[in-house]
Amino acid sequence: MKQLRIRDNTVVPRASFSEIPDITQKVANKTFKQLEREGVFVFPERVDESDDLIAEQMILQSVNDCYRSGNVIGFVGYGNERLVITSRFSDGEKDYFFQYLLEQVLKYPNLVDLMTDANQDNALFHLLVFLFPRYLKAAMRKGVYKTYVKRNYNDSNVKGVIDITRHIAQNTPFVGTVAYHQREYSYDNTLMELVRHTGAPYN
Repeated sequence: MKQLRIRDNTVVPRASFSEIPDITQKVANKTFKQLEREGVFVFPERVDESDDLIAEQMILQSVNDCYRSGNVIGFVGYGNERLVITSRFSDGEKDYFFQYLLEQVLKYPNLVDLMTDANQDNALFHLLVFLFPRYLKAAMRKGVYKTYVKRNYNDSNVKGVIDITRHIAQNTPFVGTVAYHQREYSYDNTLMELVRHTGAPYN
């Protein structure tokens, strides 16, 4: 994977971007509004959802034989190329400014360490750890996910399709119950179980 690290609000020689030509072509001299139409944004999903982003801002702007980075930090990926824009206030060891921004944007109270100095090759994955609760809350506002699930029963209140093989195996000799299964529209499904177990540390 080819990766270039730059800082926000700085001028970088155009030659430095030779390693990531595809990303440069995609984002250079394009406003956030144009990039939004092309599907570049992941977080926030739309420019107008953020109070700090201006639709006319640019990630990279051509200035003579250089590119000037905009007033934005984050990750841009395309194919096997990555552009990482860090805070100009970071000293490389510990990015306290980025940690502060995460706390403000994601509304995390009283957090001391968000691992913003972790291995920079995996920095995006560390960021996703903090984004998960935010997206989970946004999804929960739309309501709990329901879907059809298949449930097996063995009782006297038959409401579904009789399962002959299971009935013979479980109810011989006949004791008054019938083995059957039915489809139910339920909150208790595999996706909700996955979310419940994944989100457990944040409860």
